[in-house]
Amino acid sequence: MDIHKIIAFAKVYELRSFSKAGKELYLSQPTISAHVAALESELEVLLFDRIGRSVVPTKAGHILYRHAQSMFAAVHLAKAEIRQLQDRVAGEVDLGGSSIPAHYLLPEFLAWFHARYPEVLVDLRIGDSAEMMEAVQEGALTVAVVGSAPSSPDLRAVPLLRDDVALVMSPELAKRFEGLSGVALFRALPWVVREVGSGTRQVMEQALWALGLSWQDIRPVAVVRQASIMARCLEAGMGAGMTSTLTVRDALEQGRLVRVEVPDVVVERQFYLVHHAKQTLFPAVYRLMEELPGWLSQRFAAEDV
Repeated sequence: MDIHKIIAFAKVYELRSFSKAGKELYLSQPTISAHVAALESELEVLLFDRIGRSVVPTKAGHILYRHAQSMFAAVHLAKAEIRQLQDRVAGEVDLGGSSIPAHYLLPEFLAWFHARYPEVLVDLRIGDSAEMMEAVQEGALTVAVVGSAPSSPDLRAVPLLRDDVALVMSPELAKRFEGLSGVALFRALPWVVREVGSGTRQVMEQALWALGLSWQDIRPVAVVRQASIMARCLEAGMGAGMTSTLTVRDALEQGRLVRVEVPDVVVERQFYLVHHAKQTLFPAVYRLMEELPGWLSQRFAAEDV
């Protein structure tokens, strides 16, 4: 089988689209279609069902993709081992980050890491914690930094950094509800919350549980998918939110937002570095995994995040 055809097939499989695969690989859609058609002819099976505009892998497609992943991994490993002989840390790292780590922790680290290891290319992908852990579980990502611990026994998690999560709102909203606390405050507030699967949402659930409440007992006015958007909604006075103080540090320091203490609610969470226990890790990945905990520890040594 031609490796270029396998690459084209794998990209269609991942994106579920011939046109998107073409754009990703800088090839025309007819070229991508021809590569896949050639594989189907060679194997004498259909690899995809074309249902309207949808592209759905067949059972044969799933099997070929699984073996294609092993093939790509073998090629990457060979390159990495050869570079090791030359005392070089080089290659690609597929790194996932949930919203807060991807926006507030990883960019500065990646700049530092690139300066030390300029031959490493990091492909940073962003989603919520559940999405990133699922991608690691399925082998679509090698490693991820997330805001909740994995439940799968196949995933290994290294604690990285304690996250300070607080109830935050605009000064005007805090003044409006200053006579309330605990359960009464949570019931009365309008809430800006994160999406299902977010580590921040799990922390919110812990807070509700601590007060004997559930989602049915509060009044969400917006669900947002990014920590930065949540911060802007809070500053605009749309509602209150449980969020990492990393995301609203400047607003808190400048008084655009205030932190409201809730004595009955104690929530703790960590950021974790997650990888699959059975996946082969290349030298560049090992080096990133070795460097990140120490860098974060030094970076936030003087701060209580």
